[in-house]
Amino acid sequence: MSIFEAEVRRRIDRARDILKTEGIASLVRNGFKFLVSNFFAYDTIYLYATSLEHFRTLDETDFKPKIDNFTLKIVSTNQEADRLEAEGIEFHSSTHNSRQRLDKGAIAFCIFVGRELANIGWIAMTKQATSTHMKVDFSNNEAHAEWAWTNPKYRRMGFEQYASFKRRQFVFSKGKTVFRSDIDKSNVAPQGSVSKFDSKYGEGRYLKILWWKSWKETHLKPDELTPPLSSQLS
Repeated sequence: MSIFEAEVRRRIDRARDILKTEGIASLVRNGFKFLVSNFFAYDTIYLYATSLEHFRTLDETDFKPKIDNFTLKIVSTNQEADRLEAEGIEFHSSTHNSRQRLDKGAIAFCIFVGRELANIGWIAMTKQATSTHMKVDFSNNEAHAEWAWTNPKYRRMGFEQYASFKRRQFVFSKGKTVFRSDIDKSNVAPQGSVSKFDSKYGEGRYLKILWWKSWKETHLKPDELTPPLSSQLS
């Protein structure tokens, strides 16, 4: 199979998954957004970060969902993902660019209810693994939260809050000291779970016109940052 054929198949699988989990309206909306984004994009992005040291004092039970029949799996290679597929778990078709993300070093945190994907979120601990425009100092023990998604069937059950905790806990265990994330201003839902752990410290503005791209960050003043960020960030 050629690279072009593989990409077409991936997009078809992704469209089928959106149709199955989110309905025709979401499929049309995502399709239109994808087509437009090839020519023009303008987004305002909220920038968040946290000092991971305070995770020593947090209790995992405070963030666990109220249901018991779920499993958290950490996927860091395509071999691990393929094993899930062999077990009947649709990993690749349920997440955008999964093979490319794993090849570049991104790590996926997946919550399954039975064999069904309920939540997935990615982290990057190297520059190669990230797709963000925001400034992340990977060489200085910083990490970044990538794309995250919750199956509509399992929303408002606390899965994203728990996954957010586990991603930050994992990064801290790997020696990272600061965890950064960015969320589109219009994407209100995940802002609540992120704000339980991270502080908003600024805004980013992304502009794309055909092949020209621009990214600009505006930060809060140091004395406006919420502790413990004030001692870590500028």
